[in-house]
Amino acid sequence: MTDGFTSLAPPRPFAVAWLAGAVRAQRWMWSEAWCRWRGRALPSTAYALRLGAGQCFALQRGSWMGVFVPMVVFTQFVDVLVAQGFIHVIATGRQRLALHALLLFASLWTVVWAVSLRSAMRQVEHRLDAHALTLAIGFKHLCRIPLAAIADTQVIERRMPPGKDWYDACGLKPRDVSVLSFLDKPTLLITLDDAADTAWWTRNGVRTPLRRRIAVYVDEPAAMRAAIVAARPVTLGNAH
Repeated sequence: MTDGFTSLAPPRPFAVAWLAGAVRAQRWMWSEAWCRWRGRALPSTAYALRLGAGQCFALQRGSWMGVFVPMVVFTQFVDVLVAQGFIHVIATGRQRLALHALLLFASLWTVVWAVSLRSAMRQVEHRLDAHALTLAIGFKHLCRIPLAAIADTQVIERRMPPGKDWYDACGLKPRDVSVLSFLDKPTLLITLDDAADTAWWTRNGVRTPLRRRIAVYVDEPAAMRAAIVAARPVTLGNAH
């Protein structure tokens, strides 16, 4: 018996899967920003519903969400004016027009990327159901871990002693961990069972190797850890 969300479609050639994922990510990104601006139903809301029911854990209070995105949006409006003036001085004719257009598109893309990803991460949350833990970061990352495959969980302290990072605190090397949090420092470390082969991770729809330890950001790591610990005995008991 399965939960209907534990397997993936047959893998496609890497180049095809990567191109399809990149096109899909761009479509979602522009749609999210457009719907946010127009006040319409967000694609990220529909995507979150597809992840199924369960206990949700938010990703809204990371420094990336609170500082980096607003900073990116603000600097674009400042830097683009300076860069456009610089182009006006050094370029002429069609070259100037092409550079102006390229810079405007790059600036617009950056703002859309920041706004849409921030919006998606506020709508899409990690979910824990009776069968598995789903780690979802925006539209790009999706990781599914059956509860029976989880051997241990550990809260990663947010403040480290001087000269140490969270790898040192956990006694790990970067090569030992699949990090699903690339901008915010991870707050929860999940260790898989040695024999676990049912967990999977995709980036832009492309299957990615998953190491035995998984690091991820969540606002309330202690609450998420407690929920996983409480859910695992039920799942393991039903498996026998």
